[in-house]
Amino acid sequence: MVTDELAEKLAAAAPLEGVRPETARAVAEHARERRLQPGETLLRQGEAAGDVYVVVDGRLRVVLDEGTGSPCAFALVEAGAVLGEIASLTGGTRETTVVADTPATVIEISAAGFELLIKSEAEVARRLTELATVRLRQAQLARQVATLFPEVDESVRWALMAGVKWVRLKAGDTLVERGDPADAAYIVVSGRLRATLGAGADDILADVGPGELVGEMALVEGGVRTATLVAARDSHLAQLGRDDFLATLRGRPESLLRIARDALRRASDARGTHGGDRRTIVLLAAHPCVDLSAFAQGLVAPLERGGATRLLRRQDADDALGTRTLAQGGPDGPGAARVTQWLQEQEERHETLLLQTDTDWSPWNDLVLRHADHMALIVDADVEPTLTPAEQRLGEALRARMASGSPARIRKSLILLHPGEGVRAIESPRGTSQWLASRDVDACHHVRWGHPGDFARLARIIAERPVGLVLSGGGARGYAHLGVMRALEEAGVPVDIVAGTSIGAVMAAFAAFDVGCDEREARAKSTLRDTLDWTLPLAALVKGGQMAALAERETGGRDIEDLWLPWFAVSTNLTRSQVSVHRRGSITRALRASVAIPGIVPPVVYGDELHVDGGVLDNLPVEPMRRINPRGLVIAADVALNAGPHAREDFGLSVSGWRLLADRLLPGRQGPYVPGITTTLMQSMIAGSSRARDRVIADGLADLYLDLDLPRCGMLEFGAPDRIIAVGYDSAAPRVRDWADALPARVRASFS
Repeated sequence: MVTDELAEKLAAAAPLEGVRPETARAVAEHARERRLQPGETLLRQGEAAGDVYVVVDGRLRVVLDEGTGSPCAFALVEAGAVLGEIASLTGGTRETTVVADTPATVIEISAAGFELLIKSEAEVARRLTELATVRLRQAQLARQVATLFPEVDESVRWALMAGVKWVRLKAGDTLVERGDPADAAYIVVSGRLRATLGAGADDILADVGPGELVGEMALVEGGVRTATLVAARDSHLAQLGRDDFLATLRGRPESLLRIARDALRRASDARGTHGGDRRTIVLLAAHPCVDLSAFAQGLVAPLERGGATRLLRRQDADDALGTRTLAQGGPDGPGAARVTQWLQEQEERHETLLLQTDTDWSPWNDLVLRHADHMALIVDADVEPTLTPAEQRLGEALRARMASGSPARIRKSLILLHPGEGVRAIESPRGTSQWLASRDVDACHHVRWGHPGDFARLARIIAERPVGLVLSGGGARGYAHLGVMRALEEAGVPVDIVAGTSIGAVMAAFAAFDVGCDEREARAKSTLRDTLDWTLPLAALVKGGQMAALAERETGGRDIEDLWLPWFAVSTNLTRSQVSVHRRGSITRALRASVAIPGIVPPVVYGDELHVDGGVLDNLPVEPMRRINPRGLVIAADVALNAGPHAREDFGLSVSGWRLLADRLLPGRQGPYVPGITTTLMQSMIAGSSRARDRVIADGLADLYLDLDLPRCGMLEFGAPDRIIAVGYDSAAPRVRDWADALPARVRASFS
């Protein structure tokens, strides 16, 4: 008889509506009725999952205890409610404390009875899952409201929470547009928003994470939105209407002042950092033969040197929350919500999260991809470059996660793993373009097993803290760049990305092959010893064939993608009158274009467009480097002459080449000094881009600008490499040491 009564009361509860009578009776066999007195605790926050309760009569209070000594009540529940279902569905511990507010009666269902219920009644299980997810979001919101409005009375906070409207955004969805009227403020309960002025990366203002208020200042001022807000991840927001929000602040100037300060702090912290230093990086192995655990461990130590880092696997989530958590309710259920909340807590405590995926595709993989800022795909460079099943699943997951081309688009990197020692070790990669042909990635990096330097470089790059080195053009004075590289190495400053114009591009290419200083200098001197093949000056003074042949020999016909270090060269597109940045394709062709001094070396054809020396428009390509490396360090070495040749005397308005030749060849003849055509052309070219150089230096785009003092080093003195290298080293070394010593300790630590 008691069982039948309990079964009827269970079936009468709204969340259990539609349960079959036989199921209700079977569950009642595992249940009992319990009376509570006012103030009596039914559930305690932090307890392990266990029984589930159905409220028969009375009223209970749901409380959050954050350890401050002032528990926050955020909800009242009455007859028909179900309590304790969140922890029972997902495992782990109770999210809240529940206390009787009045005399109350509940039906206590054991864990075994609740499991029988959800296994037998699919519709009831679905309804309870939705209820648990909603209640979990409410608990998160209650914590955040208590933090955002600590001065506000509990009753006012209740009223505020009761009036919120829930907004759910998929990654890439737009919440508000710049210029829209301000009619609401929002609390980010989960996920992340991105504030932006436009569609480009340079227009990003800040990221707004869980627990932060956004849109509040425009609401207070009664103006319009000053930025567009886009979901950078799947997000849940609590929308606060104008009247409710202003009513909460009315008569509380301290709250308004604190909110204004928080908004200013957020804007200041985010300036130039796109939302601070925190990032979440997902690691996925494309091939089963890749030891993803070892690879991840290889990244942890160098990442940790630059800031708090944690590597998380599915097992870590299982250990923290219970093995059943992810299995409950799919991607939108309470299990995923709890794991997302846990990941957000870990992200707040660490600057970098590394999330290691499962070998076999799993709900964990789907969830972490929805949480990622950066996706790193690790492949075995020794296998065929065809798409794998893991990559195909990845593509499906990313298409579901992201709206193509939105500011929320996830960054993707391809990591090619190479043997680092033994008979299979390689001097330099080949065939990288085949890997990139069928993959849409933002960057490609090469890593050798057993090479700590490769892992350290990759760690700085994916943590968005690389060191970029930019080398200027300047003819033979470019040998001084080799001295700069030696000074950097001696000071313990690594180089992760290299770039240059003209001779600077050549020297940067030697650095990108990742060899030691001695070998780099030897190869540079050998390659540049005899590069000029003079010809009838109809198109140019030299043919350029010798340059191309030497570059092809030195690079082995490799592509830019095959270099150990990321490298780019700058040329000037004569057809379009603009700077071109070469980041893919033939190294030889890019170098020839970058050194094609107008009038001296013939132009290079790309498609139907002509390219000449990059020094025409950008002799020191700091700006392109800063676009590629917006948050890291940029070092610029400038070997161009600050002043051109001086006139020793007035040689008139007409100059005869024949007379100059006779003056030089015939004894006893000495005519006026006239600058040579090569010197004039080279200096004229560099002078044309001096304004661009001055602008980027004035704007502080380079963290260290080395305007090298190179006395008596001419642009055509290719026969004096050792002297120019030594002068370049002497000029750079003291400044490099002083700059490196003044860097923050954490930055220095990341160099190791």
